[in-house]
Amino acid sequence: MLTHLTPIIQKTGSMLSPEQFHEKINVVFHDFESEQYDHLHQNMWESLQEQVDLLVGDLSDVPKEGVKLLDIGCGTGLSTKLILDSKIGTVVESVTLLDTSPQMLKQAEKKASRWNVQYTLINGHLNSVNEKFDIIIICSVLHHIPDLPVFLKEVDQKLNPNGILIHLQDPNFDFLQDSVYLEKKGEYRKHLNSKKKKFRFSNVIPKKLKRTLKRSLGRYDYIDKINNQLLRENIIKKRMSADDLWSVTDLHVETNEIVKGISLEFLKLQLSGFKLINMRSYGFYGLLCSELSEMYQEKEKECISTNQKNGRFLSCIWVKK
Repeated sequence: MLTHLTPIIQKTGSMLSPEQFHEKINVVFHDFESEQYDHLHQNMWESLQEQVDLLVGDLSDVPKEGVKLLDIGCGTGLSTKLILDSKIGTVVESVTLLDTSPQMLKQAEKKASRWNVQYTLINGHLNSVNEKFDIIIICSVLHHIPDLPVFLKEVDQKLNPNGILIHLQDPNFDFLQDSVYLEKKGEYRKHLNSKKKKFRFSNVIPKKLKRTLKRSLGRYDYIDKINNQLLRENIIKKRMSADDLWSVTDLHVETNEIVKGISLEFLKLQLSGFKLINMRSYGFYGLLCSELSEMYQEKEKECISTNQKNGRFLSCIWVKK
């Protein structure tokens, strides 16, 4: 399943199996990322509310009261906040926040304490959860999961009959090589390149030298901190590049040479006990709406409003039969 990680494992001198390596790297990576996650992913906070609102709006039967929500891979609490700020937020009675990273959960708890709903924190995997829910939300998580068929089967088991499954911020396998998408992505790249860039001396310093200088001055970024912790725990013996780390954590993305994204047909096959209410897409110019220039934000919104399918990301809402 994770044999493609073997070259990285060998390069780092690790003695762990691919499964152990993936698990350990993920936890340490997200523990340290938790310190900067909201800042690094401000674009998601600004863009994804629209996606959740649209998906919830696709429901013909909206839950009336007493909703139990499970947020899988909750991170710092973004996914739950999106639901609470949607039109079904007022009927959510309790929230369970699940994550393998204890530091992510600490960040999520800070937000949860202000939500005025009951909440439970679980540090672990989905099999650590022993109850069932009315809504499950999974945001920017599926691309981290090694065995998606097993994971989605567990998701099914945790939902009540007629329960709602929402997932978003997933790489859209079916359209990553779509000619129209690639044309739009290229168009925006040309648009950026046409703008004059201010010269900065730091831009001509090689990245490797920059990192060495930063370390020598005691200015460690979170990639350095991750490596330091991995070395302390004897998970690795040689430092990992940022690209190596992301190759381990982000398994189903367009830059992965083994599996490029997540297919809707694959999801339909794995979620055969569900009715797909709607699949939506976004990121039509390769970025989230808030990352685009003002002119292209309007173009992105037009693609979203007409429910075009060939964006970089997909989002879906399902109801369990």
